[in-house]
Amino acid sequence: MRQWLARLVPAGLTARLIAIVILVMALDFGSNAVFFRRASNFTLSSADASALAERLTQAADAINAAPFAQRADLARRLSGNALRLEWHADAFQPVSGAVLSGLHQQLLQKDPSLAARNLQIQLAVLHPGEGLHGDLTLADTSHMVFVATPRSAWPLMAGHVFDLVLPTATFAPLALMLVFASLRPLRALVRASRRIGTPHFKPLEERGPAEVRLLVRAFNAMQRRIDDLFEDNTNTLLAIGHDLRTPLARLQLRLDSMALPDEERSAFDADIDEMRDLLASLQTFIEADSAAPAPERVDLAAMVQTLVDQAEDRGLEAGYLGPDRLVVVTQAVALRRALGNLIENALHYGGSAQVRMAEEAGEIRITVEDNGPGIAEEDLGRVLQPFVRLDAARERNSRGMGLGLAIVDRAVRLLGGKLTLANRSEGGLRAEIALPAEV
Repeated sequence: MRQWLARLVPAGLTARLIAIVILVMALDFGSNAVFFRRASNFTLSSADASALAERLTQAADAINAAPFAQRADLARRLSGNALRLEWHADAFQPVSGAVLSGLHQQLLQKDPSLAARNLQIQLAVLHPGEGLHGDLTLADTSHMVFVATPRSAWPLMAGHVFDLVLPTATFAPLALMLVFASLRPLRALVRASRRIGTPHFKPLEERGPAEVRLLVRAFNAMQRRIDDLFEDNTNTLLAIGHDLRTPLARLQLRLDSMALPDEERSAFDADIDEMRDLLASLQTFIEADSAAPAPERVDLAAMVQTLVDQAEDRGLEAGYLGPDRLVVVTQAVALRRALGNLIENALHYGGSAQVRMAEEAGEIRITVEDNGPGIAEEDLGRVLQPFVRLDAARERNSRGMGLGLAIVDRAVRLLGGKLTLANRSEGGLRAEIALPAEV
């Protein structure tokens, strides 16, 4: 359908709008031409034509014979459902309508005296449902105006309504199709803009009107520049991390060859191990932006239970509440890393980790709660930023460089989910991951 529309209509939005207007004008002109031709040839049934001609002649004679003061009231009294009459002392401006030439001749054939009274009859263009509008000139040049609605005239009136509606009825679906086809690339661009700045973004296809294609081209160029910036920063950080491992290894070798007291050697070893951990966490944070492997089927419930069991095997307080089996297709490594970081954070800072998992409303919700001090409300958003360590972590002299929650947040966002942190009313922190059921 899109290819057919692309061949049918011009490329630009302005040209498409002009094409739609021209098409509507052509439809309107064509339908009006058909209507006026049909109206010109329209005639009533013989019985309806005879009855109408007779009633018009009788009414005109009666009004013409009545005193001036009584004519308007007499015209109202002579009116009925099928024929409404009005009397006007001065010249009357007839309604604008389609001239019914065939009916005019038919009425004159039924009653030739109507010709002397200058019979005028037409179908009102703006009021097609009101019937046949006409005018007779009386002997004193006053006018009897009538609106007739014979049964056999209804097909003409209904046809005129159809002719009036046809251009709009044709234009609306066509315009909707053209607008929908024109805006489809824009909707894709809006969806893509929500993911702007994420690495390894696939360029959008350049399609649609010329203006939209230019916009998509500029968007793709901007995204390529962002990708290049991401790649440069990533390569720089990876190079720094790689180069730092070599002097660390030499430092460890020299330390092992030196005769030092056990207490001093342990302090040196702890510092070197912390530096290695810092480099490892930095590499993990950077690799979160790397091209992800193909999604795979994984039992999410088994993954969480394994992480909880490993914590319990280390003698730590951990628990799990949720389904025994929940199979999803996802990036298993990234999700396992995120869940592992959350659980380790809860164990390290809160002393315990209670994990709950449930599937509801098309989402998988994984909640990790602890019994620790929580996080100040003003720091809940800041703690998700890279390299942010709160004062409590510094005071405890804990290892790390503030990348744990940042790694979790980035991994979850790349999986299409959301990480939310909140303090529990009973104390402690609640971290909740919401993932789409089709991860």
